[in-house]
Amino acid sequence: MEDTFRARATSSTRYLPRHLGTALILAMLAFAFGCNQNRAKAVTEMNKGIEAYQSGQNITAVKYLKAAKSTDPTFAEPALYLGQLYHRQLSELDNAEQAYREALQRDPENAEIHYKLGAVLSDKSNHEMAAQQYQQAVQKAPNDAKSWFRLGLSQKKLGENAQAVESFMKSIRANARMKMDEEDPGGAAYHALGDLYTAYGFYDKALQVYDNGVLNNGDVARLYAGRGVAQLKLKRFQEAANSFKKALELDPKHVSATFNLAVAHNELGEHDAAIGVLETYLTRSEDQVRRSAAQGLLQTLKSEKEKAATKQAGK
Repeated sequence: MEDTFRARATSSTRYLPRHLGTALILAMLAFAFGCNQNRAKAVTEMNKGIEAYQSGQNITAVKYLKAAKSTDPTFAEPALYLGQLYHRQLSELDNAEQAYREALQRDPENAEIHYKLGAVLSDKSNHEMAAQQYQQAVQKAPNDAKSWFRLGLSQKKLGENAQAVESFMKSIRANARMKMDEEDPGGAAYHALGDLYTAYGFYDKALQVYDNGVLNNGDVARLYAGRGVAQLKLKRFQEAANSFKKALELDPKHVSATFNLAVAHNELGEHDAAIGVLETYLTRSEDQVRRSAAQGLLQTLKSEKEKAATKQAGK
């Protein structure tokens, strides 16, 4: 349900695979709509817009999609794809919102359009209106994990934490291995839910969430890092260290896992290991607050180490 261009045979949520090609899409659409001339012309223009988009010709794509939208005022897809182009490629959020709203007027029962309009509104920090669109999306597609997840994020922004917890849970139930796009490693709903529990001191609940998360998404660094934080809070320091090590095995540049591993080593009395990790951390982190904390802890550990060495030499 993320931002790829897909041409559709009808206004339902069933999509044709892109590899079938423009010609087949055009033929099926022409058949499905009784060879309506306006629709056939709009489909031709839309497919030219999609081809231009796929070739990186965004301005040309906008021209064809606008033409398709005007040719058949009942056809939602050109406005939908135009919204995607404005949103994800051109970062023109106002134009994207306008295009999605026009698509929604043409196909008000389309859950995907509600979802994408919600995403634009989220990017505009209009979380209340975004939540309304995601609510519409989950009403029309109650098993869509991404819509539940996005709804939870909006509710969290609005301070509606109990509702956010419920939405994140429903996202997980709908698809425990959800990935928001091709670049997403997964586990976003687990991490959001676990982080929310941790923020409010429900560390046992957070740990349960992260444990379940890594069972379903075993190669996601942020879930191990989140689990480690919950374990730190519960004073399960060796388990926390193991979680942070696993996070760093999966993502060697995971900055917070590096810092928290040093904290776990320090709590375990493994001061040399903590010093080594902190020195590594300071070469990676740009977070000034955490850098200051790391420098303070590093200075303390080195000072204690020097005192211990001096004391040992004096014996």
